[in-house]
Amino acid sequence: MNTKVSFIWILGFAVLILFGLSACSGEKELSESDFNFDGPLGSEGAVVEKLEKNLFKVTLGHAPNQPEWNNKLNFEITGNAKGNDLTLIVEGPPRYAMNEYFYSWSHDMENWNPVHWNAGYRVSPERDTLVFPVFQQDRVYVGHQVPISYEQVEKFISDIEPHEDVEVHTLGKSLGGRNLYRVVITGSSGDVPLKDRWVHYFSNSHPGEHNAQWRMIGKIEWLLNDEGSEFRKRSINHFVLMMSPDAPSNGWYRVNAQGIDMNRSYFPEGSDKEKQAHEAYIFQRDLEELMESESPVTTLWGHHTWGGPVEPLLYFVEDDRVGPWTEWRDILLALAPETLIKPLDTREREPGYGAISWEYGPHAQFGITAILCEGGGAIYTKEENKLSGRLLIESLAEFYK
Repeated sequence: MNTKVSFIWILGFAVLILFGLSACSGEKELSESDFNFDGPLGSEGAVVEKLEKNLFKVTLGHAPNQPEWNNKLNFEITGNAKGNDLTLIVEGPPRYAMNEYFYSWSHDMENWNPVHWNAGYRVSPERDTLVFPVFQQDRVYVGHQVPISYEQVEKFISDIEPHEDVEVHTLGKSLGGRNLYRVVITGSSGDVPLKDRWVHYFSNSHPGEHNAQWRMIGKIEWLLNDEGSEFRKRSINHFVLMMSPDAPSNGWYRVNAQGIDMNRSYFPEGSDKEKQAHEAYIFQRDLEELMESESPVTTLWGHHTWGGPVEPLLYFVEDDRVGPWTEWRDILLALAPETLIKPLDTREREPGYGAISWEYGPHAQFGITAILCEGGGAIYTKEENKLSGRLLIESLAEFYK
């Protein structure tokens, strides 16, 4: 073999080795076709455009019948992510800014890592940038706050349903054909008759406020462990984890398929099948039936997310079976650091939008204690969000003895 042929052979062999190593490492360049906005965590109407290597622009769609309300940025990278970093330039309608809260990314939809906007909504509510680190696996999920899909909520409910103190009620179907669940947790044994137990109702009406949903899951996990066993025997606890289950796969932040803000969907004058948002009617009619039963609701919680720590705000109705609300405040102060949960406070006034929220509405209709459980937007992990829920329900159990 002459020198020239030998050199060409060696060079070709080296190229093949390098190509093989690159292929084995999975480090291929990302393309537009690797992005999926139609999965369990999706974003209806989103369009992706490649600008250069690892730099993409995403233009968000809007909520149904709400052209100024952006859908949140939820998507999956289906392949070729390993070894690549990613920069996203994101644009969307200005209302309820796309970048008001942090986002998270994951390789498995279970272990989430926070990622923060470069500018933030006060500086640039319609256009901002997310910068991701080099990914270690080909598949990546990205979502709003610490996201959770309807399918994951349904699996969580299925996993706890075998517990002897859990009942799962399917109240109907969403407009998209998904189940509408109310989970009931109460002790199957104990000396306190059902009609004499405290009754607490926990709900989430804004479907894109995922940190609030994890807060509720933390409450459920505390209730079902040994710490919650005594409280289960003297209380009945109702949970509506996702009032608008069609939302996560579409990126809808506040609405159902009709484009109705789900926390502006309560009818304090009484549920109305013809005029009310579809899912809101089903849940309100069910609540009205609970209020007519032998075990009416004592406290009703609406779980939301806004900036900062968790912030519970109380519409309190005095009850001679418990002390003043300040006792509850002091119990919670002893349990929770203020960096996680702000001190419990009262909210006496009617909201500026009236009695159409899922906190003030039931308070006005039935004269019961209601808690607007806000905040948590500065809590960046699933674990801390669940911890805030556990501490809140522990304080509830201590106060409502």
